[in-house]
Amino acid sequence: MGFLPIRLSTLKGSIQLGFDVYVQLPHKLLLFARGDDDIEDHRIKSLKKKKVRKLYIHDDQESFYQQYIDRCLQETMNDDSISVEDKAGIVVGAGEATAERIYEDPHSKKSYDAAQSTATNLIQALGQNDAILKGIFDHKIEEGHDTLDARMQKHALNTSSLCISFAEYQKCERASVELLGVAGLFHDVAYSQYAAEDKYLFGKEMKDMEANELTKYKEHPKIGAEILQDKDFANKAIIELIMSHEEKLSGNGYPQKLQTLTKEQEILSICCFYDRELTLLGKSREAVFEDFSLNQIGNYNLETIKAFKSFVKKAGL
Repeated sequence: MGFLPIRLSTLKGSIQLGFDVYVQLPHKLLLFARGDDDIEDHRIKSLKKKKVRKLYIHDDQESFYQQYIDRCLQETMNDDSISVEDKAGIVVGAGEATAERIYEDPHSKKSYDAAQSTATNLIQALGQNDAILKGIFDHKIEEGHDTLDARMQKHALNTSSLCISFAEYQKCERASVELLGVAGLFHDVAYSQYAAEDKYLFGKEMKDMEANELTKYKEHPKIGAEILQDKDFANKAIIELIMSHEEKLSGNGYPQKLQTLTKEQEILSICCFYDRELTLLGKSREAVFEDFSLNQIGNYNLETIKAFKSFVKKAGL
């Protein structure tokens, strides 16, 4: 029997666990809380003060952990005494934990199932409170942990959340919203397959890349789609969205240089572009909006650009 790391940020006090939790000591794992108990808030705060980020559970208890996350989110969202910031923190903890799992174990059904569960929870949370989306975007990476890996996990969650909210703003059907939620989490899964010395490309401006860097970076949609294409549990529509998330109506996208996009493909593409500029390249909303006006006309339908700008301004992102 092995152990599975879980993020401390996904745990909430006063909710029965349903699984044993262990803390890492220098040479062993020590039982921290039993499954038929809950973890008191003061114990969680104590771990945070000690800069503990991860705890551990038996890997055969993962389904109970997922059920626990669902209960935490439901209770948190229904509790009016909890601030939007704290509610968003619970959503971020669960979402980024799923993104981390996708990058660490991209081929497994458990990662795919976790993405579906997370997308469902995001749809519910974002639908209950419009301010949660801004809370997700405003949530900062913990001090001392701002790495490219962490930003990629944040980018996955931000993109998924943005896709869900913008698709609903565009009055897409629920089935499309669900597909976009999962595709947003998975779209850059190819990052997990790049050599350590090449991963920096995901945080580099494309116009600053050398020809060989650009060629390598542009392979990532195809590599990501190939991870899931032979999996019988993976939805073909999600695989197609992963493949096309860098496509543009102008034909200047990649890898297929498409000139027609479905509504879902266009939503994913514009959401991926927007958050990459913010989260991975560190640009301001104003700079990205200026780029839409100067360089993105023709890459997306003009009505889509107008709707996206209005949506982002209304959400305060």
